[in-house]
Amino acid sequence: MRRRRRFLVYGVGALAAAAAAGRMITRRDGRRLDPNDDDGLGSLRGEPRMVRGPRASQLYTETYPGHGTVVFTHGYCLTEAVWHYQKRDLADDFGLVTWDLPGHGHSPGVAPGRLSLGFCADALARVIEAATDGNVLLVGHSLGGVISLAYLARHHQAAAERVRGAVLVSTPMTHLARAVSGRWPGGALESKVVGRALQYVVQSDLAERVLGRDVGRRDLSLSYRVVRWGFGRDPSPSQVLFVRDAIASVRPDIRAETHRIMADADVEGFLSDVTVPTLVVLGGRDRLVDPEESLAMAELLPSGRAVAFPEAGHAVFLEDHEGFNAELRRFAARRLVDAA
Repeated sequence: MRRRRRFLVYGVGALAAAAAAGRMITRRDGRRLDPNDDDGLGSLRGEPRMVRGPRASQLYTETYPGHGTVVFTHGYCLTEAVWHYQKRDLADDFGLVTWDLPGHGHSPGVAPGRLSLGFCADALARVIEAATDGNVLLVGHSLGGVISLAYLARHHQAAAERVRGAVLVSTPMTHLARAVSGRWPGGALESKVVGRALQYVVQSDLAERVLGRDVGRRDLSLSYRVVRWGFGRDPSPSQVLFVRDAIASVRPDIRAETHRIMADADVEGFLSDVTVPTLVVLGGRDRLVDPEESLAMAELLPSGRAVAFPEAGHAVFLEDHEGFNAELRRFAARRLVDAA
């Protein structure tokens, strides 16, 4: 009981810090012009289709037909709708497929304990098999990048036949708890403590009380300040609220199950086996994935290259969508169009 109370204090302390430190910034956000206020975030829809996933699960996909297909995998507790700007700006250049992870967005959940990194990699394999033709480029954000790497390792032969490249956006090599603790001699013990604290906060009703009560509200409340922490300098308030509502749309039990996937994520061991050209995209102000870790990942990948967006945080594809889309368009043209 004492241990659980201690973890609860950690969670409350983190939220209190975000609340106190963010009030001044929030007031400033409310006064300045939001250039993305009229973008209709999340309103774009491709051709919807349910795909049969592993173990009789169902996966929601949206398709924009074209030559060569870019498959987008969203991050932790988000939905396929976060790829709004990529749908808007790239659908005329390439085929696009977005999909919801199990239990996220329009994809039904799976039985408790079934969700794992291998399960999600197999789900991505089913999406690629059912919703794409010809050459494929993978794009994954955060956990979506981890899943993309796991797919390349777990489905090596199928990937070698069709996947022509990968884009990893704000993708960690290890779980946040291990990244925060570092590699000092006591780091393993510290990572366990941090990991358990994070898991308890995710499983408790703290997140639901902070996020769930504000869904759809436009005022810059505590939940806004908490989510804003993951963004870079002067983010668009409408983008922060969009991500806040996406996170809140995921059921608490799915948030906890998906967090366990992140707890087991450690992709460093098989990076050397990922032979496809890989673009590692990082935000210079990312507080969730250390930019230095992203640079190290690019070095470990045999055909890796890093691209930095200095003022962006964890959601580069939203925060600097024009710059990100330009990089993705050039990379995809070389890997998909030129290879056709």
